[in-house]
Amino acid sequence: MEPTALPDGPPLPPPPSPPLPGADAALFLDLDGTLIEIAPRPDAVVVPPHLPALLTRLAAGLGGAVAIVTGRGLEVAKELARGGQDQPPPIAFAAEHGSIIDGAALPGAHIPPMPLPPSPPPAWREEAEAFVRARPGLLLEEKRHGFVLHFRAVPEQGEAATAFLQSLVAGTEFQVLPAHAAAELRPRAADKGTAVQWLMRHPPFAGRVPLFIGDDVTDEYGIEACRALGGTGYRIPLAFAGPVAVHDWLRRLADRLEA
Repeated sequence: MEPTALPDGPPLPPPPSPPLPGADAALFLDLDGTLIEIAPRPDAVVVPPHLPALLTRLAAGLGGAVAIVTGRGLEVAKELARGGQDQPPPIAFAAEHGSIIDGAALPGAHIPPMPLPPSPPPAWREEAEAFVRARPGLLLEEKRHGFVLHFRAVPEQGEAATAFLQSLVAGTEFQVLPAHAAAELRPRAADKGTAVQWLMRHPPFAGRVPLFIGDDVTDEYGIEACRALGGTGYRIPLAFAGPVAVHDWLRRLADRLEA
C-alpha cells in the first residue's frame, strides 16, 4: 500500500488497522469510496472482482448481519454488489441514504420497509434538468426520493450547483448535503443513521453490536447511530487509507470468522 502524501509535506504512513470485531457484530458498509474506488462519473466505477464473494463470506460468518448503506439507488447498489454474478450477495441494502430498505436477499429474514419518505415535486426535477443543460459538464443523477448534481468534471460549478439546490429546498422537508464533488437533494427524515436504527430493530441485526465504515460526511450519521447503540464506526482516511485497506481488513475478519 502506498503511503498517503500531503500537498506540501512528507508522505504519511497508512493508518493502523482498527481491531477486528467479534462474531456478534453487525456490519454496515458504505459503497462508493469505501468498498469501491471513486470514479470521475458515478457510472464509471469498477467493482473489484472479489467483492461479491467477500460480502458473501462475511454474511455467512455474521449470520446475515451485513448491510450496504449507500446514497445510491437500490437497483444500482444491488447491481454493483452483484459484480457480474447471477445474484447479489445475501445481505441487506439501505439505499438513497436509508430512504429504501431491502432485505430480500437475506435468507429467512423479513425486514419491513421504512415509512415512505416524500419525493421532490416534478417541477424541481424539470428545473434541475434545465440547470444541467445550461452548464455542460454537470451531471444529474436521478433517484426515487431526490437527485444529485455531480460537478467533478467542472468543479468551478460546484458553488452554483449547491446554491441552486438550496434555493429549491428552502423552507421544505428536503435538505441539501455535500458529497464527493456533488450536492444531493434528499428528504430530511431519512439518513444513514435512521437506516442503521431501523435495521438494528430486526433480525438478523437485532441484538448485535453495530459497526459502520464510511468515507463521507453522510456516513457520520451511520457512525453516530452505531455508537449510540453501543457499537462503533470508522471513517476513511482516519481509520483506513482507502477501499483496498478496507477489503484487506474485511478479508481478515472473514478468515477469523471462518476459523
